[in-house]
Amino acid sequence: MQESAAPRQRGRPRQITRERILSAARTLALDELTMQAVADVLGVDPKALNYHVGDRQALRELVAVDAFAVELSRIDMPTGGDWRDVLRRYATALRDATVKLGELVTYFRLPASGVGALEPVERVLQNLVDAGFTVEDASHILRLVSELGHAAGREAVFLSRSREHPYVAEVATALETAAAENFPVLRKVVAARDASLDDGQQLEFSLNAIIAGLETKLP
Repeated sequence: MQESAAPRQRGRPRQITRERILSAARTLALDELTMQAVADVLGVDPKALNYHVGDRQALRELVAVDAFAVELSRIDMPTGGDWRDVLRRYATALRDATVKLGELVTYFRLPASGVGALEPVERVLQNLVDAGFTVEDASHILRLVSELGHAAGREAVFLSRSREHPYVAEVATALETAAAENFPVLRKVVAARDASLDDGQQLEFSLNAIIAGLETKLP
């Protein structure tokens, strides 16, 4: 007697992971980046994304962090170099990585996760410790320089949009309501700042000031 064939099992639904969500999101422009659009690329119901990504805001933040980590992982951070040069290179790389985010910059906040982004961080910390800084000081230095580089990148992105720094415009407007003889130095600063956009001079000045102060902490 011939045995009856076992009933064919239905295929299991495609598993959703953060990696697959990111892979799908990378194919979409920012103005198209929605939960529905990503779900359509993956061929699933949008509700299937909720476990990994809560809403559109969280989705865009996820994509921004991923894009930043990819850029940061490309840093060629030397080991054993002068700690001053390492800090300058790291801050510049952070600024450039932030600029690469473009419109995604409004959805990104430090720190960035991912092994690729952690490797240059580890090298910076190791370099500082090797130079004589304590682990605690190295941690504070890393945070300070990271925030500085990221802020410089965000400012560069904003300036690329308006070609006019919002803070300068606000101060200039406020000065118009004051008497002409008031705030003479501030007026010169605004005039000079408005005449030429920041081309990295502020980041360089800040780094020089930080490094000069840090040098006094070493034996």
